[in-house]
Amino acid sequence: MILTSPPPPQNAQRGKTWLCFGFFVFLLSGWLIWLIVMQNLSPDATNEDETTVKHIDFNDIFNTDYTPKRPRITWANDGNLTGHIALLDRATNNLLVQHVDTKKAQLLVKGSQLVMNNRSLSIDHFSFSQDQKHILLSANASKVWQRSKVSTMYVYNRARQHLSLLLEPGVTVSFAQWSPTGRHIAYVRENNLYVTDLATHTQITHDGSDTVFNGIPDWVYEEELLNQDHALWWSPDGNRLAYLRLDASQVPVLHLPIYEESANDIYPSEQAIRYPKAGQANPMATLHVYSLETAIDSVVLGNATVAATLSPTNGQSQTDFDVDDRLVVDVAWMTDDSDVLLFKQTNRVQDLQITNIVQWHNGTNATLSTLSKDAPLDRGWLDQGMNMRFVSRTNDTLVFVDWLNNDQGYMHLAQLTLRLDEMAIDRVWLTSGPWEIQDRSVVVDPIRQKVYFISTERSPLERHLYMLSLATAEKTCMTCPDDIDLTAFYEATFSPDKSYYVLHYQGPDVPVTTIHHVDDSKIELTVQANDGLKQKLANFDLPTKRYVTITSGGRELHVEEQLPPGFDATQKYPVLFRVYGGPNSQSVTHEFQLDWHTFLSSKLQYIVVTVDGRGTGNRGRDFRMDVRGRLGTLEAVDQLNAARHWSQLKYVDASRISIWGWSFGGFLVAKCIEANQGIFKAGMAVAPVTDWRYYDSVYTERYMLTPDMNPEGYQRSAVTNMTGFANTKFLLVHGTADDNVHFQNTAILVDRLTRASIHSYRVQFYTDSNHFIEHHEANANMYYLLTDFLWERYDSSCFEPWLTPNLSRF
Repeated sequence: MILTSPPPPQNAQRGKTWLCFGFFVFLLSGWLIWLIVMQNLSPDATNEDETTVKHIDFNDIFNTDYTPKRPRITWANDGNLTGHIALLDRATNNLLVQHVDTKKAQLLVKGSQLVMNNRSLSIDHFSFSQDQKHILLSANASKVWQRSKVSTMYVYNRARQHLSLLLEPGVTVSFAQWSPTGRHIAYVRENNLYVTDLATHTQITHDGSDTVFNGIPDWVYEEELLNQDHALWWSPDGNRLAYLRLDASQVPVLHLPIYEESANDIYPSEQAIRYPKAGQANPMATLHVYSLETAIDSVVLGNATVAATLSPTNGQSQTDFDVDDRLVVDVAWMTDDSDVLLFKQTNRVQDLQITNIVQWHNGTNATLSTLSKDAPLDRGWLDQGMNMRFVSRTNDTLVFVDWLNNDQGYMHLAQLTLRLDEMAIDRVWLTSGPWEIQDRSVVVDPIRQKVYFISTERSPLERHLYMLSLATAEKTCMTCPDDIDLTAFYEATFSPDKSYYVLHYQGPDVPVTTIHHVDDSKIELTVQANDGLKQKLANFDLPTKRYVTITSGGRELHVEEQLPPGFDATQKYPVLFRVYGGPNSQSVTHEFQLDWHTFLSSKLQYIVVTVDGRGTGNRGRDFRMDVRGRLGTLEAVDQLNAARHWSQLKYVDASRISIWGWSFGGFLVAKCIEANQGIFKAGMAVAPVTDWRYYDSVYTERYMLTPDMNPEGYQRSAVTNMTGFANTKFLLVHGTADDNVHFQNTAILVDRLTRASIHSYRVQFYTDSNHFIEHHEANANMYYLLTDFLWERYDSSCFEPWLTPNLSRF
């Protein structure tokens, strides 16, 4: 909470008196603030029983009882297990199967059988072979980056009721996956790709190392392009395996110091990452296809000599980017066997895209062709996704669905018919309108000739599941109540045979997970209702949300305003702006939220405002592309304009408007303070980018081009003007082992503040924490720090604390 400090003393004598009095007030007020904050932050602050209406407390937000549960569904679709889902009972390690239609459950594997060396497996994930006779189990997983991990793999033989290691003891793998047919497993060990039929292990690549990645992504491909932990794709018939080889040997090395002592070493260790910053060398990507039938590994895309089984039909220069200007952004089999592969590649700044096709003829001979080259007319970036979906194939025609930008600037679905003899494409738009289909939500059922997708058709703030018939073009909303205007936010996944879908209701109420049959709307299985959380929250007086729009720069912006329980428009409330605002992101939605902001509103009576400014997603291409080449400029203007609007509302205390954000949000906090508008009285930036030259190449260059192409843009986007920081209370937080937004960003900003003789800021680092600041329970510590920063501010002229007069009412 931020109030204006008392006026300064008028003369030296009065100054001495005020100094003594100020010291006394300092001690007294500090004790009062500590007492009140601790009372509010303590979960045991009151003696309220479960039937008493109460507020969300600080410790509640770190209690897993207040976190909605979302089950991970594993399907057992074939043989006698058709229509069954498999569940792991973590209390017993039993594997159960439950039929979706009948809701009957049965024990599949006893936990006592999942024991190795007298120890129960710590199971992370499991999956069935196509014939359902074997189960692949991942255990003792250790996280690498955000999505990747290494783990020990086991295979359970159901007929023999026998558990065995996939590899020798002590060996871990980065990824393992069954083939779509048969019993083959592709896996990555020490960055080399292998295939096994559970009897023989075949090593496909031999050059895997700290700098060469086969079948798995390096850091930047995992984070920015593939958004998954693997870079391999089985053909539908299991006869071929496409995979990426990423050579990061030219990528500069980032050294992350690790300070915590290990063993008896008193010197810090370090973690080395091949991390391409803006303008630096990217990993060199080549695409390969291995044939299990012929044991031939072909180079599909790369500067190495093209394998004898493959030949470009219209020249390498027409089918490829230079190796240092190439990103592979999508790979998909466009067949029901293994004879057609499509892939997309872009230049490094992602405003030119080539779509290629590989066709195999007579088993081994293959050709490489270019289907299209695309560049946006607005000179913005190309939105990337992995949404190419196979529909059907004849001898001369290939039909598939893709997620593309339409002529009005919205991401929609098109059906593409490729005449293979001419390499000509006919396109028919399946959807249209001023709304967008969500990336990676597209599912095609070739048997039923249906397409399923999640879209924003009802509202950019909502998500609903739709079904579209390829035969009739009829579109149906599967999650829209008849004649009822209810807001909702859904996500969906489908069973492998597309007969069932898992529906994750994500808000605005408590999330619920159900399973449905595509052909029978009466079939519904509730997998997770989160009834326990619903019962708990029934006893709480929770904040309310309202959604409004404001105008900034001639654009209409969506805003979420979270109001304290018992909101009284005749009172004055402090306001905290919660900001992210990165390109194509979205924060203002109807998703359920119970987090630190809930605590601030519920217990501390804050109004929390979230604004999706220019550049954010699901509003069309024109709304996104405004920010290209000038990150942090328009986005900061929009946040400042919104804060200026809220400062004029009668129920807002304009002297207590603050802003906070994490990552890109931390960057925007710094840019808003740099603007020196006097609107935000305090700012809190967690793990912020402060200079885009320090961030990764793939993300940064998509929006900023390279530093050589846009030097002035990089200079304007960097946080370099310290004047505004002299007029605002500023908290800067960072983890020292942040592999994403490096601690370098904060270190450089602190140096700039130091050189400018700025004193009204505070810095907190968290030892060996990554971008999520979780090491050694640091996350709760950080949110306590943020809370304390809002409550207790100091005037540097006499070091007297500000004490909010109505603090006791909380």
